[in-house]
Amino acid sequence: MPNDTPCSSRFPHEASSVLIKSRKPSDRKLDYSHVTVELQTIDGLVKDKTSCTPNGYYFIPVYDKGSFIVKVKGPDGWSWEPDKVPVIVDKSGCNSNADINFQLTGFMVSGRVSGSVGGDSCPSKAGGPSNVKVELVSMPDDVIASSFTSEAGDYSFTNIIPGLYKLRASHPNLRVELRGSSEINLGFENAVVDDIFFVSGYDLHGFVVSQGNPILGVHMYLYSGDVLEVHCPQGVGNPPSQNKALCHSISNADGKFTFNSLPCGVYDLLPYYKGENTVFDVSPPSMTVTVEHHHVTISEKFQVTGFSVGGRVVDGNGGVGGARIIVDGQQKATSDSEGFYKLDQVTSKHYTIVAEKDHYKFSALENFLVLPNMAFINDIKAIYYDVCGFVRVISPNSIAKVALTHGPDNVEPQTKLTKENGGFCFLVPPGEYQLSALAVNSDNSSSPLFSPAYIDIKVNTPLLDVEFFEAQVNIYGTVLCKEKCSKSVSVSLERKVLSLSNEGGDFIFRNIFPGKYRIMILMNVFLSLSSISKHSHWEENVFTFLN
Repeated sequence: MPNDTPCSSRFPHEASSVLIKSRKPSDRKLDYSHVTVELQTIDGLVKDKTSCTPNGYYFIPVYDKGSFIVKVKGPDGWSWEPDKVPVIVDKSGCNSNADINFQLTGFMVSGRVSGSVGGDSCPSKAGGPSNVKVELVSMPDDVIASSFTSEAGDYSFTNIIPGLYKLRASHPNLRVELRGSSEINLGFENAVVDDIFFVSGYDLHGFVVSQGNPILGVHMYLYSGDVLEVHCPQGVGNPPSQNKALCHSISNADGKFTFNSLPCGVYDLLPYYKGENTVFDVSPPSMTVTVEHHHVTISEKFQVTGFSVGGRVVDGNGGVGGARIIVDGQQKATSDSEGFYKLDQVTSKHYTIVAEKDHYKFSALENFLVLPNMAFINDIKAIYYDVCGFVRVISPNSIAKVALTHGPDNVEPQTKLTKENGGFCFLVPPGEYQLSALAVNSDNSSSPLFSPAYIDIKVNTPLLDVEFFEAQVNIYGTVLCKEKCSKSVSVSLERKVLSLSNEGGDFIFRNIFPGKYRIMILMNVFLSLSSISKHSHWEENVFTFLN
């Protein structure tokens, strides 16, 4: 095994002369046992390392010849001069057998500029603002060192000799508050400063435009799920919803809105733009924004895309609910239970607006000009209604028709055949009418009759439950016998035969269709025939038709 060649220092590490002069008798003695010395290749690979003695001695054996680097590593924040030395190991030894010494030149002062945190939604609750300039100043007010805070708000100064200093912090766009004493008395060790610098909040900016042009007067409302309070000298305003806003802002002539001094957190923005009579549409209708420890300018602009305007669909009784509102051929809304509807994102131009609903026909708003200052769109009115119902036919192979008469002067009488299920419908304007059901073969004396004979209706809304029934009657009568009547006497009506059930001779035929019939009296001994032709009236106390 080849003999080793040591790289070492036979003298203890020592502080620089400036550092030594700053040492006070009360300062503790430096302990170098936490310092290590490494032997590295030119590429930075560690071949060997050793710890120093409390006085700073170290010794590293080197078994290979070549070029190396000897590097000192102490506790974080200790500064060295130099911190590494290139050496050559050859037959003359390591560094020609000269000692490789390192001097401690100073310590580190570190701290943090903290930022306001509004709630758990803040993604960096232990963070602070970046790019805050922090200066370490001597008591005669000379700047010893300066540093800019990191993304987490941290700052540090290295190679600082012990002494009495003060700190100051500034940022061109942030208000940095001092909370506590700015003085620091650095001894023979690193110092961590308390969070004496604080930023109470950050600005949130955004813009509102319409077709690229800035929009003045758009209200922006600020909400949060866990931020309970923000600095808001302009007040919370009058939000359109019942939810209480944290603050509100109004876009200026440049379309810009601003919220000042917001703590770190997540916020929701709700735009609201109302003219004299019109609420304008703003897109997006809401936006979630995260404020960390810096000012935020929202990249996406709010766009005023149009405005909203309302209208109503009405009939003779008031509002019509459930009507489909068709604008230029496309459904845009549905009327509510009171007939009201709202059209969103319309612009100032001509539209064709119509309403559709089963059993209604409405007037249309043709080439209707919609303007932002409109309080309301003209009413869409029902002009025709369905009058529908059924004719209940019992007689086989019977077909009915329904006549609509006695309407307004401008409405001609109408007659319609019923469908296979007996249904019928008329589409008529408002007014008073009379409906009648008739058999198609009404000239035939045996044609069905319907009840009621007619129905008077008043149409100012659809009527869908009109009904007619084929009429049936009961035929009552009495057979007068010379003596007591008996079951040997029968009464025949067409194919129906009744035997007299009592001595009085009374009989009844039920559910007979109105018409002309022949009644016969039958006996088991002889036949008495009575031919009666009555349509609707029978001799009193003998026969009666009842509907």
